[in-house]
Amino acid sequence: MTAIKKEELVVHDDIKIVYDMTEKPNRTHLKAHQDRAVIANIRADLVLPSNKILTVDIDFDTTSGYHNNAIMVMDDFGVEMIATAFESKYSKEAADKVRQAWAEKQYSDSPRKPTYLLVQKPTTTEGTPQVFAVCGDKDHDNNITPASII
Repeated sequence: MTAIKKEELVVHDDIKIVYDMTEKPNRTHLKAHQDRAVIANIRADLVLPSNKILTVDIDFDTTSGYHNNAIMVMDDFGVEMIATAFESKYSKEAADKVRQAWAEKQYSDSPRKPTYLLVQKPTTTEGTPQVFAVCGDKDHDNNITPASII
């Protein structure tokens, strides 16, 4: 039996990272950069408005549309930073779509507003990043890929 080796890093008062130092083979289609790791998966425990926990695995090695993810936004400050950047680089219309997606439920019968936004790099030099408003809907159908808000 192999012991799990863990290391903790306190980045700031309210940010602690726990590393599982167990080596595992790369069974993904993702490749690391020469001088930087690439995120393949993030597991998050979300505190719902009902005070229950929902565990979410965010897999970046799928056909779900999350390849080339560059930014994960999780609060009002992050949304305003992204919207300001979009307004400066792309258009006020693009910035307003980011703000609106964060401020409103994805569907009228969704139980809550999105928990996070995922921002992907543009696929062309003149393109606009895709932005996905995620995790505010009650149905998590595996066959439905979220559409970009922009």
